[in-house]
Amino acid sequence: MKRKIALALALLLFSVPNFAEAEEPPPALVKAIARQESGLNPLAINIAGKSYYPGTREEAERLIREALAAGKSFDVGKMQINSWWMKRFTIDPISLLDPDVNEAWGKHILAEEITRHGLNWQAVGKYHSPDPERGRRYAWLVYRHYAGQSASHKEAPRAQQKTSHQNISDTGGVWRNPSISRPGRIITLDLQ
Repeated sequence: MKRKIALALALLLFSVPNFAEAEEPPPALVKAIARQESGLNPLAINIAGKSYYPGTREEAERLIREALAAGKSFDVGKMQINSWWMKRFTIDPISLLDPDVNEAWGKHILAEEITRHGLNWQAVGKYHSPDPERGRRYAWLVYRHYAGQSASHKEAPRAQQKTSHQNISDTGGVWRNPSISRPGRIITLDLQ
C-alpha cells in the first residue's frame, strides 16, 4: 500500500508543470476558462467535437481509452486539455482526470500563450485554437464568464430584460464574416 502511495505521489510530482519560465495566470481568468471549457466538471470529455459528462471516473477512463484507440482528437477534464498538448508534453491522459493536475496543465498552457502574446484576449483565444476567428469567438465566451465573476448581481435572462435595443444586432462580440479581416487592437485584461 505504501509503495502505491509513493508511486502515485511521484507520478503526480512529475506530471504537474513547472512555472519557472512563465508567470502563473490570474486565478479569475483560469476559473473563467474552466467554466467555458467544462462547466468546472473534472470528468468532462470531448471526443472529436462531441461532449460527454461521465458519472464516474471509470467511465471517463473508458472514453479516453476508446478515443486513443480510434486515434481521435479529444479533450479531458475541467480545463479540457487537448490530446495535441498531451502528445507535446507527454501527459498521461488519465492523470488529467485529477482536477488539480488538469488545472496545473491548463495554467501552464495558458501561461505559455500569455508569454507569447501578452496578458490579453488574444492569448486566451490561442489557449483554445491557433485559428484567429475561432480564438476570437472563444475569448468572447470566456470574457462573459470572466466579467460575470466580478459582478455583484446576475444579468437578467435576455427574454426578461426591460431595455430595448431595437436596431442593434447582438453579434456576441464576433465578426460574422470571417473572410473580412478587421483592423483592430489587442485588448488587455482589466484585472482587479
